[in-house]
Amino acid sequence: MSRAADLIAPIAKVVNAEDRRGDIITAVGLLVLALALDALGLVRTSWSGPPDVPSWWFVVPAVVACTALVWRRAHPLGTLGVATVALAADVALGGSVGLLVIVWEALYGVHLYGRPAARRVTTIGVGLVTLAAMIVVGEITGEARLTVLAGLQAVTLLVMPMWWGANVRQGRELTAAAHERGRLERERSTALLRLAEAARHDAVRAERTAVARDLHDVVASHLSAITITSGAALAGEAERERDRAALRGIRAESLAALQDMQAMIRVLAAEAGQGRQEQGGPTADGGPSSGQAPPGSVPPGAGAVDSGLLAAPRVAQLAPVLEQVRLAGLELTVTDPDGVLTGDTILPAAVDHAVYRVVREALTNVLKHGGARAEVRVAVGEGLELAVHDDGVRPGDAPRDPADVGGGTGLGLVSMRERVESLGGSFEAGTATGRPDGGRPDGGGPDGDGRAAGQGWLVRAVLPLPDRAAAEPASSDRTVPGRIRA
Repeated sequence: MSRAADLIAPIAKVVNAEDRRGDIITAVGLLVLALALDALGLVRTSWSGPPDVPSWWFVVPAVVACTALVWRRAHPLGTLGVATVALAADVALGGSVGLLVIVWEALYGVHLYGRPAARRVTTIGVGLVTLAAMIVVGEITGEARLTVLAGLQAVTLLVMPMWWGANVRQGRELTAAAHERGRLERERSTALLRLAEAARHDAVRAERTAVARDLHDVVASHLSAITITSGAALAGEAERERDRAALRGIRAESLAALQDMQAMIRVLAAEAGQGRQEQGGPTADGGPSSGQAPPGSVPPGAGAVDSGLLAAPRVAQLAPVLEQVRLAGLELTVTDPDGVLTGDTILPAAVDHAVYRVVREALTNVLKHGGARAEVRVAVGEGLELAVHDDGVRPGDAPRDPADVGGGTGLGLVSMRERVESLGGSFEAGTATGRPDGGRPDGGGPDGDGRAAGQGWLVRAVLPLPDRAAAEPASSDRTVPGRIRA
């Protein structure tokens, strides 16, 4: 049975082919059927026809109509027109059942493959033919019964193939629409998966960027200070006091970097442990977690972090930093009339931390890319204004060895800008003589410092002070000039 099905399948595929091959097979089959009906004597069904006309003449309109059926898919209305002319010739010979079957197929093809305009024309034409047939029969017979019967016969013969073709076409359109909906759903699912994957990659990239900037803030500035201080100490002749001071500075920076790194690791470990507890996972000691915080702990989402985990630098810790840059050979002037850098003005913790980071990063960039003279200005008004400015490399300044200052990561200005703007402040960075460029991260220097040779650089930040508790500002201008020979 399966062998017979395998043999029949290729033939059925060709017969049912939705292309010119299927149309040719359909036309040949209908021609054979029409000839068989003619051979059975189903000719001259309308009237006796002209005298002395042989029966084989009925073959001619059948061949013409079946030949037109080959193009029923591409030109359904033209095919119906040729079949209608062949039917008229057949009726002139007396009429035959075989040609009626061919006309039915032509009507079916119009409503299956034709455009809406072609279907409307066919519907109107069949209606007119039906009405004409009823009128002719009524005039000839004069009986209403026969007139109605003629109309019913015309509707049965002509409307049935049209209705059949319309139903098949609608079924195909519904199937195609279902397939299209399925295709669109699959594309939508694929697009959603791609969006989810892209969002995941974006989250990973953002997390990597955040970790890189945190590492830059916590460690890179310390290591830069160590590199610059040691390079300055090695650049000159051995000098006990200066070298001892450099070693003390290096040790202080190393300890600060170690403490900051340990604090950062503790914070990350605490966040990971908190995430496991929120999900009901095992605790750090391996015991099961109920998903609830122990008594006295900070509930998840409260936004609080144990202060013991963070060793956030404050402006009070800037004194060693200022001494460090002076040890590296920078002539530094500090203008602080309100005593911000000495702790006389109390700052909110976030602003305090931001001032420390901005001053430290800006002075590190000056040591790497700037001249021998710089100024730090801090003033408190409606907000806290902070500016770090250097004069650029001037003729006669000793050039810095790139090996002594180290390379940059390109994150310094970006980190300062994000830190300031996250607190609602404003940040500018650019050449001192030109328009600030807003701290382009794609500038010419290793850290995105886009200065040209010999140009000074200005970093300016304005931070809001919404909740500060200000002490009495100092009455004198605290100006601390100084320079330590490299």
